[in-house]
Amino acid sequence: MKKIFILLMTVMGTLQMQAQDPNFWIFLCFGQSNMAGQAPIEEQDLNVNDRYLSMATTDGTDRKLGTWRKAVPPLCRADAHLGPADWFGRTLLDVVPDGVRIGIVSVAVEGCPITFFDKDKNAALIAKEERDWMNGILDQYGRDPYQRLLSMAKTAAKDGVIKGILLHQGETDAYNDEWRKEVRKIYRDLQQELQFDSTAVPLLVGEVVRKEYNGICGHANPTINDIENHYPNTYVVSSEGCLPSDDNLHFSSEGYRMMGRHYALRYLEATNPTLAKSCREKLAAAGLDKTSVAASTLTVETKRTGFGLSVTASEPVERVDVVSFSGQTVKTYALGGVKVFELNLKDLPKEKLVFVFQSANGKATHDVDLRD
Repeated sequence: MKKIFILLMTVMGTLQMQAQDPNFWIFLCFGQSNMAGQAPIEEQDLNVNDRYLSMATTDGTDRKLGTWRKAVPPLCRADAHLGPADWFGRTLLDVVPDGVRIGIVSVAVEGCPITFFDKDKNAALIAKEERDWMNGILDQYGRDPYQRLLSMAKTAAKDGVIKGILLHQGETDAYNDEWRKEVRKIYRDLQQELQFDSTAVPLLVGEVVRKEYNGICGHANPTINDIENHYPNTYVVSSEGCLPSDDNLHFSSEGYRMMGRHYALRYLEATNPTLAKSCREKLAAAGLDKTSVAASTLTVETKRTGFGLSVTASEPVERVDVVSFSGQTVKTYALGGVKVFELNLKDLPKEKLVFVFQSANGKATHDVDLRD
């Protein structure tokens, strides 16, 4: 009986190895709203190669949890939109051998801190979450986004090989070294539980919308950019040329396409310089290597005056949006076009906030710390 058992185990192991296709490249994607995708899905986004697949990490009208589907957006959840992963896979397919397939496993929670993906901390934190809209998203992931990412990665790895991890998160909390350490811990937790070779699976961390494009969380990018100086096989993905949507927090549809191309090129630069060269040449030939960005002409000077903020602008300001570091708009001032004015800060939350000043010719942002 012992010999029969050993024989059966050997046969099962052989069948499992045969089921794992080395030419099926699996990429894990996680983060918050920009990874989920917030831009409209347009006609050009619906033409998807049959070799590009997405693992359903939630149930939905067009997907069943734990099964592969053609990577037609939205990839993250049925209620998400266009995101960077959409054009990441398409860009890779343009240069990899014809026999390669790409598979995406995506879990993202809009507005979440990085600790929601820390398996040792997230249960207590999620239990305290009071925002109905976020609880609705968390419910779709069984209220444990890390465990859902892990379990779906294990399911996907039965069919292919994990080749990389993509992170787009930081608008909420990428402002200190603790964020960087949390990111590394989550990567190490995944590596240990999925048992992949950390030298062969790079971590790609995307920049948020840049400050020069009036990105309201652009102040997170210095911390994001620093991460590759601390950990091996970790690479920052530039958001240069990736334009924002009107909220200056999320990318536009074309911004997400560009960001996806940047992820693909950075992955190839880290793993296959020959394919990276081919990718750069194709993007350049198609005029997709950069995007022209019109500079805003609006500048503002601010000064705290007790419970007020005195503002002098270079041109008439129509509106001021006050946004938390998690990306939520907490107040809007409608001004109607004035250059010198004062804002009442008395009713604003006592935290660090971003003031987004908007004129007819552009936008400008200023951080204001109301904790003191």
